[in-house]
Amino acid sequence: MKSFKRVAAVLATTAVAVTTFGVLSAPAHAQRADGWYRCYVSDHGWMWCLDV
Repeated sequence: MKSFKRVAAVLATTAVAVTTFGVLSAPAHAQRADGWYRCYVSDHGWMWCLDV
């Protein structure tokens, strides 16, 4: 049962971190008038992205 609690705690911590990151990066996303914003792409790292 300790293992289940540990997994639940890790998942909760991850969810909080992802939510916090999303909230903090949203204003930066909105600052670019041309639509480009910084994003993290798995296996590639940080790059500039554009929603089309």
